[in-house]
Amino acid sequence: MQFYGLRNEQSTLMPQPRCWVYLTVVAVVSSQPSVAAPVAGCPAPPPKPFFEATSEETEAHADRMETHDDETILLYGNVKLRREDQRILADEIVYHKPKSEIQARGNVTLESLDGDQFKTPELYMRLDSQTGYAESTTYRLGSNDARGSAGRIRLEGEGRIQLEDVRYTTCPKSHEDWYLRLGDLRVDKNRKVGSAHHATIKFKRVPIFYWPYLRFPVSDERESGFLMPEFGRSDKLGTELAVPYYWNIAPNFDTTVTPRILSKRGLQIRDEFRYLGRSLNGQLDFEFLEDDDETGEDRWAGRYVHSQALGRGWRAGIDFERVSDNDYLDDFGNKLSITSLTHLKQDADVGYDGSVWRFGARAVGFQTIDDTIAIADRPYDRLPQLSLSARPAITAGRLYPELDSELVDFERDNSLTGARLNLRPAVSLPFRNSYSFITPKLSVTHIAYDLDVSGSTEDKPDVTVPAFSLDSGLFFERPMRMRNGAFLQTLEPRVFYLKIPEKDQDTLPDFDTSVPDLSFANLFRENRFIGGDRVGDADQVTLALTTRVIGASDGIERLQVSLGRIFFFEDREVNLPAGVDTSDKSDIILDFTARLAERWYTRGTLQWNDERDERQKSDLFFQYQPADDRIVNLGQRFVRDEFEQLDLSVRWPLKPRWTIQAGTSYSLEDDRNLDTHAGLEYRSCCWGIRFFARRRISSDDEQVNSIQLQLTLNGLGEWGSAPDNPFEQSVFSPTAEFGRDRPGYR
Repeated sequence: MQFYGLRNEQSTLMPQPRCWVYLTVVAVVSSQPSVAAPVAGCPAPPPKPFFEATSEETEAHADRMETHDDETILLYGNVKLRREDQRILADEIVYHKPKSEIQARGNVTLESLDGDQFKTPELYMRLDSQTGYAESTTYRLGSNDARGSAGRIRLEGEGRIQLEDVRYTTCPKSHEDWYLRLGDLRVDKNRKVGSAHHATIKFKRVPIFYWPYLRFPVSDERESGFLMPEFGRSDKLGTELAVPYYWNIAPNFDTTVTPRILSKRGLQIRDEFRYLGRSLNGQLDFEFLEDDDETGEDRWAGRYVHSQALGRGWRAGIDFERVSDNDYLDDFGNKLSITSLTHLKQDADVGYDGSVWRFGARAVGFQTIDDTIAIADRPYDRLPQLSLSARPAITAGRLYPELDSELVDFERDNSLTGARLNLRPAVSLPFRNSYSFITPKLSVTHIAYDLDVSGSTEDKPDVTVPAFSLDSGLFFERPMRMRNGAFLQTLEPRVFYLKIPEKDQDTLPDFDTSVPDLSFANLFRENRFIGGDRVGDADQVTLALTTRVIGASDGIERLQVSLGRIFFFEDREVNLPAGVDTSDKSDIILDFTARLAERWYTRGTLQWNDERDERQKSDLFFQYQPADDRIVNLGQRFVRDEFEQLDLSVRWPLKPRWTIQAGTSYSLEDDRNLDTHAGLEYRSCCWGIRFFARRRISSDDEQVNSIQLQLTLNGLGEWGSAPDNPFEQSVFSPTAEFGRDRPGYR
């Protein structure tokens, strides 16, 4: 989770090349184009030269050849000379054999196997040392399709080149919208690095930046230096300017330090430190603002994430995040899913995952950053939480034993505290074949407490509750044909019976227990509570039916619809808060996913109360993606008496080079905007610009405006930032939910 604006690239340091430059002042020359997709109307890059490498012997071909004193060879007409991984084409070549020296004249082309190409009227070169020079050269570098011209080129040995008075660009020849003017350019492919002096970048012939000294990678390996500056504006922060510096400390350590000037706040320093080991990785993000101009206080935020494999099934991890004050995320967060957070977690754990046994030990704390949340509604710290479970391999027709256990010490200021032990052994007897299954199961849950209540006889309450369940189902299928092909339809009825006697639990504390939302999966829960403080009494049966339509030839599931509800035979006596539930049936649950043709997708759930004839909860998502460069996502979420929200995002080309992108989260119940952005993107053959206006709601219910601008120069880098791409929300699967990271999601 990126909650305070720092980049959150989880620490896979390699391969994640950083593009950089030194100061002196710096920029970024990227070896990877920033915009990879082709743009209509742009010429294709010229083909790279193709030839085979030869041995150290020099091979030559020409229309005519002359020799002098067996030391000098003159080649005329369509001359081709090859040695190792280089080839020279020219109208005329004079070859001095003793010095392995050539002088090429007329339409000279020097090519290498990695795609580099230099063209010049005349070339002087020693083949054995690969040194030489040429005047008035045009070039193309195969590593990133960069091209340009130079007043002079010096060949300084294998893999080393120096160019003087250089023009550099990655634009096609007929669309040269930006270019670099360099006093000199050195490329050392052995060290995989390049450097230049007096570099000026011109965009539409207008100088926009100058570097006295510039370094850049000529491979995907990471190097230290400055990254592209970032800029923007918002109501909370004012005008923003950030200049990140990347430090490649070691092959498995790096850090990015970013001074960030905020016109309304002052100077903020960010740092992102990453490390990677053979069996571990981690990242530390921290940002600090001294003496905020708005509040007069020091402001900071930090997050540390670490994961490690300890061997033989053991693992460990840390996820710790904290901010200096409760308003930090609202002031410095850059999207609503961040600014609406109410708790930040501090979590450290050690665990073991074996073929049968699983063990976990963790310590969990929370920082509550919403003052409106009452103490009684804040989460307990768990110091510590120990769990042990056993799950052997299932063998049909044989007894299957299970064990779940947990010991937790709950801590919270000004609250009842203490330890809780949960034990739940179970045994089942699963039967399954190709058309049916049935699984009877017996379990016993024991809950015991050791409470911090002085002098009370109820400091060690406990309860033991048995349970019986019977899960069963059938599978039917039939072939079917529709207009668009042959399919297989299934019909899958399922019956789930649950019997749990009522045991008085009203005097037990409630540390972490609640009632989950009703969903299709939750119709088959063996306990209607989540958490470890209650075991709900039950005498009930769940009836459910699922049907699927599957492509006969490709096996793709085109449609899945599930319908179910619970029927209660007795009132429920165990509840939170204490009371009696006398309803004889649950709401009806409908769950479906569908692939409509090849371009339309939909997914939805519905919770319907037939007694009141009204909808209690619903989620509906549509996706339309007719091509790789266009998409529309539409989602609607509703919970009665809580919220009704519309989520929309779209990315669509208007013309071959113009694209619109927009997104909104809108509260239909409150008739107000939650988070909306809209913008326009222009892409040419070698550059692009994106402009976005954004408006989101703050914690004090005010609308906050911001502007984001991003300039992309292909092969050079990007300036600025932009909203999340709608394609990142487009992955369609039954387990994914559009808008799940947005506020109000349940």
